Amino acid sequence: MNYRDHIKAVAFDFDGTLIDFDYSVTEYTRTALRKLKENGYIICLASGRPCFLGLKAFRSVFDDIELDYVFGCNGSEIMDVKKDETKIMFPLEVEEIRYLARVLDKDYLHLIMYDGDKSLINRKIESDELKQWLAARWLEPTVYDFQKNDIPRSKLLVLNTKKDRSREEEFISSVDLSAFNGNFSSPYCFEIAPKGISKAKSCEVLSEILGCDMTQILSFGDNGNDVEMLKATTGVLMENAPDYLKPQFELHTSSVNELGVYDFLHKNGLI
Repeated sequence: MNYRDHIKAVAFDFDGTLIDFDYSVTEYTRTALRKLKENGYIICLASGRPCFLGLKAFRSVFDDIELDYVFGCNGSEIMDVKKDETKIMFPLEVEEIRYLARVLDKDYLHLIMYDGDKSLINRKIESDELKQWLAARWLEPTVYDFQKNDIPRSKLLVLNTKKDRSREEEFISSVDLSAFNGNFSSPYCFEIAPKGISKAKSCEVLSEILGCDMTQILSFGDNGNDVEMLKATTGVLMENAPDYLKPQFELHTSSVNELGVYDFLHKNGLI
């Protein structure tokens, strides 16, 4: 395929794709984004964060690069950056949130929801590890009774320390989450969104806005919450992705700490 002429927009996951989980970024990645803009491509951020936090995170690292769109909360939101307009498409309903709070009530797990520019948490966090994870994302959580929640929310986060990841995976597999979309998005975080909602939904909205085919959107990702987007578009998997994902995708690129997205974009003539 002649990617240079076929592709109209490029959507990037953030953590593990543009930056590593220590917020480090390579000059190759910076160069790739700058050259994409110079060559006239639409650039989108596809984040698990709400749109306003995704944009803030992107600008904290790439302050000289202009985004066109942000996909937030794993597809529940889309922001037109130039117009400063955000659309929430499909939130979790009140009873769904109360159900999740009941079935995921474990002392080693922490539940978080977004409330505008604030974050709500079901119990106080004592772990320095998780405090650092939250601080890196500008999240200052307020303890909140999820059973008293009375408005829909974009999504739910389930946080664990690294040492608790394996038992969280085992526990999550025993809980009935069939009515939701749930995926691990980092070593610390399992994210729950409404059924059928994923980053692919935002790509569908973008394709309508641009009047293009879904294959004309190139996407990059590294984790479970990127799978639907990668499969619905011309998707490229990062080398640092979990091994179980790699056989599912034909297109791959280097690890985020190596050539990263630059490798695929350069080899295929987009930059």
